[in-house]
Order: sequence, then structure tokens, then C-alpha cells
Amino acid sequence: MKQPWEINPALTSERLKKLASLIRSIRDDVVDRHDDVLGDSARSTGLRAYECCRNQIISASRDKDEWSFLDILKGDGRFTFSIDSVPVRLYRGQPSNPQERRLIPCEEATRQMSLLPVEVGNDANVLWFFAIEVDEFRYVERVTFTGYLDEVQVSCWEIPLNEHVPAFTSVNVDLPEPVLVQKASVSVKVKEKKAINDNGSSN
Repeated sequence: MKQPWEINPALTSERLKKLASLIRSIRDDVVDRHDDVLGDSARSTGLRAYECCRNQIISASRDKDEWSFLDILKGDGRFTFSIDSVPVRLYRGQPSNPQERRLIPCEEATRQMSLLPVEVGNDANVLWFFAIEVDEFRYVERVTFTGYLDEVQVSCWEIPLNEHVPAFTSVNVDLPEPVLVQKASVSVKVKEKKAINDNGSSN
């Protein structure tokens, strides 16, 4: 199985490691903020992690000095970005199991693939993904960059995660200003005394 850069030179190991580190940093930051008491669930934390990754990648794409190779093809729905014009998506799961629905590219990605250099040949049709695997605590355990051509896996590279790329903006949501609430009145109910007969029995 070929490495990504052997199929498409735009997919260099440096670029992939940089993106994988950003994704890992964001997801782990979201997990750090998981709050069972507040009512967070695995589903809510997972959705937030995906949305934060999506928004941070969009933010990164605006910084052309640091991320000159990164662009956004579809910012919502079937979120798709590109590495030097090569369409890429991300999902949480194993690289060998992207699910059938993910193997259908969005219209923007299809159009972009048709514009890739002629020398790329049929490899322009490879669908690329960052597959994110998490541990039992939901922290990122492994990020793999994988490619599929005609529903067959043609590339799979586990990205070494040896550094974190900080997020562009905080993944915290601003909380509303505190509101002064009047103290609730507290009183103790006084139980009625039961009349006691001379013989000790109650009425």
C-alpha cells in the first residue's frame, strides 16, 4: 500500500502531521471541558469536538502565512477542505471503516478533483480522510490518513503525534453574565401537636 505522498506529492508528511496535531489539540481540549454534572454526554462531546475541529480548520485556512496549502471546499454539511487543492474530509473511527456514505464526495470535491494536474492521472479520484481514533476517555489515541479509490483502500499512514498545534481561538463558549437572584424564603413547618389522652393513646 502506497504512502499518501507517493500517490499525490501535495500530501506531504509535514502537512499531514501539522493538520493531525491541530485536530488532536482541539479534540483533546474539548474532552478536557466535558462536564458530567452539567449534563454532557459522549454524543454531545463528540458533536462539539467535530464542530470545533471544523471551525478551527476554517480559521486556519484564513492564515495564508502559516497554512498556505489549506483551503475550504465546503464549510458546512459534508465538510470538505483541501490540501493544495486535494479534497480531504475527517471522521472519528477506524481508517478501514469510513462507512459507505462517506465514500460519496460532495459536488465541490468532485469538481475540484477534475481540476487536479494531469500527471496525477486516475489518482485524482482518490478520496482522502483523516480517521481519528480515541481512547476510553475520548482523548485522541491515533490519527491515520487514508485514501480510497473505487471503495478500495489504496493508502493508509498512521501519523506520528509528537507535538500539539494550538487552536486559533478558544473552544470555550462565552457564558452569560451572572444575574442577581433574590433569596428564597425558607421556613420550617411546625407540626400540630397531637392531643394525648390520659391513657397515652392519641386522638
